[in-house]
Amino acid sequence: MPRRNIERLTKRSVDQLKPIDGRDYSVWDAELTGFGVRVKPSGVKSFQIKYRTATGDQRKTTLGKYGALTVEKARKLALVELGKVAAGADPVGEAREYKNGMTITELCDRYFTEAEAGRILHRNRPKKPSTLAVDKGRIERHIKPLLGKKRIADLKRMDIERFMYDVRDGKTAVDVKTGPRRRSIVRGGAQVGAKSVHLLSAMYKFAMRSGWVEDNPCLNIDKPAEGKRTRFLSEAEYKAIGLALVRARELELSPTLMNAAVALMLTGCRRGEILNLNWVEIDPQSRCLRLQDSKTGPQLRPCGKAAFDHLSSLPHEMDSNWVFPSELCDGPIKEIRKFLAWLMKESGVSGVTPHVFRHSYATVAFELGYSELIIAGLLGHKLSSVTSRYAHRVDYVLADAADRVSETILHRLNANEDSSINSSSISEAA
Repeated sequence: MPRRNIERLTKRSVDQLKPIDGRDYSVWDAELTGFGVRVKPSGVKSFQIKYRTATGDQRKTTLGKYGALTVEKARKLALVELGKVAAGADPVGEAREYKNGMTITELCDRYFTEAEAGRILHRNRPKKPSTLAVDKGRIERHIKPLLGKKRIADLKRMDIERFMYDVRDGKTAVDVKTGPRRRSIVRGGAQVGAKSVHLLSAMYKFAMRSGWVEDNPCLNIDKPAEGKRTRFLSEAEYKAIGLALVRARELELSPTLMNAAVALMLTGCRRGEILNLNWVEIDPQSRCLRLQDSKTGPQLRPCGKAAFDHLSSLPHEMDSNWVFPSELCDGPIKEIRKFLAWLMKESGVSGVTPHVFRHSYATVAFELGYSELIIAGLLGHKLSSVTSRYAHRVDYVLADAADRVSETILHRLNANEDSSINSSSISEAA
């Protein structure tokens, strides 16, 4: 051990420092206050600095090992770091804060907790449970696996773009069993990647409001354009589906699922609006559905006579308020995809989803000569044009239009001349 722990550090003096068994020691430079070298029992020597913060706390930090750094290079580096201290910085504190900085996983968890509590607004209202479920899936299946360990302050635009393309290319694709007769199939894709970036951007906005970051790296990302859905049913396809519904009745398939499928076609409603339809929401006197919870909030939706006739023909279980109650548990049916897959296979029609029924409803309205304003009203689209402020004055026009559209669709479903299908057979089949 040196005779004193303060002396001018040179290559020669550092070389002469010998290790001590069982403990390490430090020798500080006599010229540059706060610059020194630490010697470990193993013989490893490292340059370091020490200083006091503005609050009086003493800090020490290592600059690098002797050998990798010469004495003079270490002295210059110490000058830089100690100069930052003189300007009010705290290199050790900043390093600790960086090391312990919030990760994307932690941000996701905090964001989701706030969203569940109704403190994250979407379209000026708390997020719906269905929206939260989608968000949860994107967080757990895409964001956390690819970005979860990264610090929120470290992500750059190029990281977000790489994440989006990794999701698009299927890097997070997975097919796992999640329970009895249940699987989770995650494929990724361009739109999933783009929507995951949109969700990540919302979380960064939340982080900025909370003061955890200053910038949002998700802004100005070139995302792929959302594909326009152009699929709609032709008259021949409606006819084939009508025959398949009769076949479903003959095979004694679930009447609830058949009823729901017919309702989707005759109303043009969204899948969730029909599956979660409540009896109190059906208002034949006003010729509308009083939806309590649509994509844009509570809404009046014009409903045609053919659709009302179908809905009124359904059994009303006294112990259930749901129009389409689940046959397996309390509450409404949750899913209709498997039945639609069977229906399309039986009918020979491909590429059909619940949204195709909705788009087909709009297409029939267009074929009947209705304007875009009327069609938007039939579908419950949010209107932003100047004309929309007068939409309440054309309720009777919307109701008459809904009558014609639903009657036309029912006629197409019943169009097979070689069978005993009559004007009400589809409802009967369902």
